[in-house]
Amino acid sequence: MKTYSLGVETVPVALAGDLLVGSVHDGKAYKIMLARLDGEEIKAVKFISGEDDWEGHSAAKLKDGYLLGGAVEGKATLEGGEGWKGYVARLDGNLEVLWERKLEILGNECVYSILPAEGGTFVAGETSDGKGRGFFVGRITLEGELLWLKTLGP
Repeated sequence: MKTYSLGVETVPVALAGDLLVGSVHDGKAYKIMLARLDGEEIKAVKFISGEDDWEGHSAAKLKDGYLLGGAVEGKATLEGGEGWKGYVARLDGNLEVLWERKLEILGNECVYSILPAEGGTFVAGETSDGKGRGFFVGRITLEGELLWLKTLGP
């Protein structure tokens, strides 16, 4: 078995078919890591990043690509971070981003679960505002349109 490190810190967190999703710290910031697997071998790696830190936390396989969930444009801290926007993206089979949606609810969000369903997908995650934590559940079409979003708590 091989051991891989793609940066100062490499954190794989989700597997969707042949796609491993996680985060990599390159010494400056976190980036979303996408690694295509073939058995125990990594065959292709791609990173998605932008302003501040970006983290991949969930994924789902579709017939023609993938759905990706996580948190973007925040600052990672030992306490979990601040300023995160929940993130959902649809990728094609070549791991190119077809669309992305950033979710802002209370000011610190992360998409931890994605469940494809007929006509779209359900997303769920955590939201907080520094005073308390809650969670959210929403539905997004496979074209990226937000149909509804409900929060519970804090």
